[in-house]
Amino acid sequence: MKQLEDWYIEQTRQKQLIFDDAQLAILQHLDVFIDKFSNQSFLAKLFYKPKKLGYYIYGSVGRGKSMIMNQLYLKLPVTQKTRIHFHEFMYHIHQQLAKLKNHDNPLKVITRELKSRYKIIFLDEMMVNDIATAMILKNLFEGLFQQGIYIITSSNSKPDMLYYDGLMRDRFLPAIELLNHKLNVISLNSPNDYRTINSSINELFIINDYNFHPKLENIFNKVAINKKISNNDIKIQNRKINVIRHSDNAIWFNFAVICGEKRSSLDYLELAATYEWFIIENIYHITDNDKDMIRRFTWLIDILYDNHKKLALSSVCELDQIYIDGELSFEFKRTLSRLTEMQTKEYLEYNKEKR
Repeated sequence: MKQLEDWYIEQTRQKQLIFDDAQLAILQHLDVFIDKFSNQSFLAKLFYKPKKLGYYIYGSVGRGKSMIMNQLYLKLPVTQKTRIHFHEFMYHIHQQLAKLKNHDNPLKVITRELKSRYKIIFLDEMMVNDIATAMILKNLFEGLFQQGIYIITSSNSKPDMLYYDGLMRDRFLPAIELLNHKLNVISLNSPNDYRTINSSINELFIINDYNFHPKLENIFNKVAINKKISNNDIKIQNRKINVIRHSDNAIWFNFAVICGEKRSSLDYLELAATYEWFIIENIYHITDNDKDMIRRFTWLIDILYDNHKKLALSSVCELDQIYIDGELSFEFKRTLSRLTEMQTKEYLEYNKEKR
């Protein structure tokens, strides 16, 4: 069957998508995977151990990786599946490890429990940027593969570039070798960044305007759903964090606070689970002397985007001037692409329940 190919051709015929040879080639490849995965008999599943247990799809920002992941997830006829952002998946793994710290082999317990629920796990945007994740990734994925769990993941970089220049990276190399060995690694080599094509831009991003505060205040007052508005500090991950204002559904931060006070991706995941609207004021140019701040900014935007949160901001410079050239330039290209899409009316009006 050609479920993905037929869907794609119809979408391009209706002008819902722009035809792209690179996208079609991967969808055709995944149609074969759907057939093989769906048609294995009970005995085949019992005795046949495939060499490959999934796919690692990588490519530059905005090339269509999420669209491909969406459709494969929807078309794959199995109920024991889940789709989750890689950051969030690892957040849950670290939480479970903390609970099982006295166990001899906690990762074995965790992977067995995952096997009881899932045959296949979709992980969006694999990116390893902390040593805690880097040091356990090989054993975690080895356990998943030993349990026969299939992994479908996307990334902006090929496996060999994961955790590049990371602390003690030599200890991470076996994880890269495992990913290359157990997953079909495919490059989505499209020339187009489709996030930049849409031009229906909203007015939530205030750039080069030093009178930003009353404008952000007006936005906050419009989006806050109740009158329970406060400027008191809140607690995230059991640590206080200063806010300019917050309500039940909206929160307003100074850039230097939300990205400059040793926050982590776990903080941003907790915030994304609590609030729908985020306002960040006074973003400014950053150099490699403070690259940790730009790293936290990329984490924050990744998590807001993947959880489809709404964003308003002010910046004293153009977005592409926030971080011009440095060690994290590759990661920041994805951030710029996502910020471009998050400005569109289509993004704001998108119904998350359709994902």
